[in-house]
Amino acid sequence: MQTLHQSLEHRRIEHQRALNFKHIAPLSAQIESLNTIPKSELEGIKVVYGDMVEIWAPNLSVKSFEIVCEVAKALIPWRKGPFKINHLEIESEWNSAIKYNLLAPHLNLKNKIVGDIGCNNGYYMVRALAQNPAKIVGFDPMPLCFLQYQFLQFFALENRLSFEMLGIEELLYFEKNFDVLLCLGVLYHRKSPLEAIKLVYNALKSGGEAVFDSLILEGEQEIALCPKGSYAKMSNVYFVPTLCTFKGWLEKCGFREITHIATLKTTLEEQRKTKWSSGESLEDFLTPSGEQTIEGYPAPRRAYLKAKRIH
Repeated sequence: MQTLHQSLEHRRIEHQRALNFKHIAPLSAQIESLNTIPKSELEGIKVVYGDMVEIWAPNLSVKSFEIVCEVAKALIPWRKGPFKINHLEIESEWNSAIKYNLLAPHLNLKNKIVGDIGCNNGYYMVRALAQNPAKIVGFDPMPLCFLQYQFLQFFALENRLSFEMLGIEELLYFEKNFDVLLCLGVLYHRKSPLEAIKLVYNALKSGGEAVFDSLILEGEQEIALCPKGSYAKMSNVYFVPTLCTFKGWLEKCGFREITHIATLKTTLEEQRKTKWSSGESLEDFLTPSGEQTIEGYPAPRRAYLKAKRIH
């Protein structure tokens, strides 16, 4: 019978196999090409943790900068950001600074062990370093997200960050591990949001806090929309609750001291097409008025809640 540790290692190996997929393996090779940059050119790197995360490598040669640009472009689409490496600006599809700046005043991360579930390429993790956490662990099973993270970490070399190519379901191996957990852009993609919330709850230490967001249905009733087909062209949206239902889910799973941070409509300033994204974006998911999705559902709004595990 496998121990919990052995089971976790097995899951890690299973997820990491995705790095060998036919469409991903060439990208891994692109990351490896960064190792041709002389170490002397990587000295004196500085990182600015602003709205645009800026990495300044003052000794990078023209030839090496061309390699960096080539790798960054190979890793398109960039969903979260923005980032800047010297004069290369990566304008991601989502301007993630808007969400992070909304949440930052509600986060207490100093000397804390933090987890970011569905971390994408680690933008929120990097921004959170400004609060001096002890450690931040990102969880995301998508190989492209991991490779983008590796690309950024090649320059930043931030030893407080780590990335697990694992999904929210693997939180069961991290019981009572975290002081703070972020669960953003995840719940409405889960067939059982209550199970997902409970996994977050169990991974927190006593007194730990979690910050969630969810797409929200307007109204005061304790109901949730279950889209028949897609929602804003997303076929993997299963439940869109009202705010009171969202709060009720957290309470059912044991959370207390639930704080409603904000409810905001998703705007074209926050999610838009750029040369670093691909295909369609928010403008293609809505009717011309912007008030409904193309399927006829209310346009995306998100509620942000903070909640505590007391015991």
